[in-house]
Amino acid sequence: MIDWKLDGFLPTQRQPAPRVETAGDRNVVLDRGVAAAIDLFICYVLIEFPLIYVASVVFSGPYEALGGYVVPLSLLVLLPLYATYSFTFEWRYGRTPGKVNRGLLVVMADGSQCTFRASAVRNLLRYVDLLGVPPLVVGLASALVTGGRRIGDHAADT
Repeated sequence: MIDWKLDGFLPTQRQPAPRVETAGDRNVVLDRGVAAAIDLFICYVLIEFPLIYVASVVFSGPYEALGGYVVPLSLLVLLPLYATYSFTFEWRYGRTPGKVNRGLLVVMADGSQCTFRASAVRNLLRYVDLLGVPPLVVGLASALVTGGRRIGDHAADT
């Protein structure tokens, strides 16, 4: 019953034909933002939150001692978790569940499948895009100046 609802999120080895010419389209930049929000939701709510709950039960003393620092620490843990999640899905399937939902695909500049190295480079440089600059400015700059490609996309040639 729920399978048809999940089909819009599950990546498979069989990839659609890439449309490289749409990379600079402004709607694609919006879709990338929505895909990132979906992926962050999956990472935080479906992966990290259950782990936090188990840790709070198993290690109740230290967990309670953290008090108000639990949420900031969980957000700090989310950074490498999200990078690993994105790297793994993009390397193996060329897209994350959020990208599947938005109809996006990560490919090399020539349209071939994303490689291990390219996925690693683009995901390691994901945070360089946001260093010291608000995400809205980065999104606007990538939409207007770089043909819709992030710094990591240029470095990885994706």
